[in-house]
Amino acid sequence: MLLIREKRSISLIFLAETNVWQWILPIALGLMVGVLFSMRRKHDYSQVIILEAEEFRQNMRKGQLVDIRKEEDYKARKINGSRNYPKGSIFQNLSRFRKDQAIFIYDEAQTAAIKSLAKKLIRKGFRPVYILKGGLKDWNFTLKENQ
Repeated sequence: MLLIREKRSISLIFLAETNVWQWILPIALGLMVGVLFSMRRKHDYSQVIILEAEEFRQNMRKGQLVDIRKEEDYKARKINGSRNYPKGSIFQNLSRFRKDQAIFIYDEAQTAAIKSLAKKLIRKGFRPVYILKGGLKDWNFTLKENQ
């Protein structure tokens, strides 16, 4: 019993001798950082728009047309007027894009990867971003082919 009372009195003495700001200040700072993170700007992903082939074709000349397939696939066949920036290199070439114009992107097929890429472009400040629904496999119009 005597030992237990000594431990309690030691802990009470420790609390009495500790400056209150030594433990309140870190808690307050942690709460403030948490509030700042919760208030940070959310991105508007409603500007990632998936277009049918006909609507994509009618509007693609109003912006930047980007093919994100591999270079050899792009050289074999492409939508006329497009530029090729494979998925892995598009973010290394962002300085070549204009933020004041829409971006029209397409791949061989519409996948989750192209949607993810479009969301990353939105986070980088490019708006709006249009995706060809179904990708090139659903493109019913003339393609430029190299033989």
